[in-house]
Amino acid sequence: MLVLAGACERNKPPATADTLAAAQQSAADSARAAAPARNWEKSAGPLLLVEGDSPLHALLIFPDSAAVSATLAELPHPASVTLFGRNGTVQIGEIPVVADSDVCAVANLSATPPPRAWNVGFVGGVVAPIALDSMASLGRADSLDALTNITRLASAMPNDSAGRFTGLPFVVRTIWRFSVPGGPPTFIALVRRQINQEATPLQELTLIVAQRSSTDSTFSNVYSERSYGDEETIESRDILAAVQFGSGRTVGLVVARDYGNATAYGLVERDDDGKWRARWLSARRHC
Repeated sequence: MLVLAGACERNKPPATADTLAAAQQSAADSARAAAPARNWEKSAGPLLLVEGDSPLHALLIFPDSAAVSATLAELPHPASVTLFGRNGTVQIGEIPVVADSDVCAVANLSATPPPRAWNVGFVGGVVAPIALDSMASLGRADSLDALTNITRLASAMPNDSAGRFTGLPFVVRTIWRFSVPGGPPTFIALVRRQINQEATPLQELTLIVAQRSSTDSTFSNVYSERSYGDEETIESRDILAAVQFGSGRTVGLVVARDYGNATAYGLVERDDDGKWRARWLSARRHC
């Protein structure tokens, strides 16, 4: 249960962008490229919104950093927006005007009543939220089962080439669970290992998307990424929301990637054949 306690802590933002990172796909999907394609999900509308320093402020994340002006020109004034929380909540608001006109564009939101905390938002598009259940909401037996299986999957992934983390214990920092009609129960986990050397503490950070079999309750790794590096410089990840896109109800995850002095946002989606892949990655925001 000490590991369970570690799962409830919040992610600590890293400090710089000088990261030793390696994306690692699952064994069943190892032939796919690790680097995500810049292929925005068009059914999500013209851009992505992310909550800024308060629920009234939105960061505007553009699918193509070379077409910011064209994207802004397409927005109605005011623009109606739909705001999703990680737990599946939905709020409606408006963007009266955009404060900037570059990749660091921000906007003030107008809504009655004022919006509460949210994670991601969309302008138009065909997008539906998927509620993520946190580990705290799972029963004791389900929590321990998820912890055991996530740790097993993490230990089966390749170590860094120097083998520095081999044999070190895993700390499961966060687990979320969701399911969609006709789909298997899916778990998303953030896992950490650490070398507590005094001069340069090192960390290994792993993102795992796992699905549970409907026949024997075993977990399989359907998508994963792993980074290694100094704990002050390593890339960190956070899951902002799970959503469904378009009339085909494609399941996707909105992932925040923090590089210390910059942040990017991406989509990881499940294909029609049930395989997961990194679909899109935004330009880094140095603001």
